[in-house]
Amino acid sequence: MTYELLFVYGTLMSGFSAHAFLMDSQFISHGILYGARLIHLPQGFPGALEGEGKIVGEVYRVDRLTLKAIDLYEDYNEELTEESLFIRKLKPVKLIPLNEWIEAWVYIFNKELLEEFTEIPLGNWREFIEKLL
Repeated sequence: MTYELLFVYGTLMSGFSAHAFLMDSQFISHGILYGARLIHLPQGFPGALEGEGKIVGEVYRVDRLTLKAIDLYEDYNEELTEESLFIRKLKPVKLIPLNEWIEAWVYIFNKELLEEFTEIPLGNWREFIEKLL
């Protein structure tokens, strides 16, 4: 079976609504995605945008079937990326506290569909949501 690494920063993280997708996946480490900024959308979930900043999240080892299921959840279609809500890209992620770099898939919000949002300056959605509630 083929496995991939996936960096998650929002509802797919442990303790959140979509984490069930990763129940059978191996948690690797906490991580940081550099060269991206985090936003919170009015629909109640976050999105990553390429640019200055960093995002805190979790890295999982997933099989191809799990990745395809998450593609559907994230409204990603590799044949129609311009119409997808999120676009899955391979990005370098720094593992914490291991202090090593890996390549992982990350769902980047399709900026063409961007309207209203709230900037999350520290790049940590878990902390943002805890303060919001």
